[in-house]
Amino acid sequence: MGGTQQQEYFLACVAQLSADDLRDTPHSNERLTVVILEHQKFLEMREAFHAHKTKLAFSSLKARRIYLSSRAFRDFETLLRCITHELGHFATQSVYEDHAERAAEHIRWKVRQTCGSDVQ
Repeated sequence: MGGTQQQEYFLACVAQLSADDLRDTPHSNERLTVVILEHQKFLEMREAFHAHKTKLAFSSLKARRIYLSSRAFRDFETLLRCITHELGHFATQSVYEDHAERAAEHIRWKVRQTCGSDVQ
């Protein structure tokens, strides 16, 4: 929601590649939504969710939603780090950053092999 066609294509590719990692998680039959917000709106949402430490992305496991700041799209590496890290939270069903990051490394490897890097 809220991205360009290229951004949505890239995010769909990432979601498809991570589907196996998310398959056996709670509510995996429900839609996972990625919301792209202008940075100021992202900051407002971040405050509403009390996600004070995050700079570019956060997720709500309960709502099955990932929120990305438009600034996450400034370059491929930033976006790749943000989206896969948030998907790592869903894969592990954990709020802990180190758990999410371990799962994210596996997803990142698959994304680099398959999805393009043109996300501007």
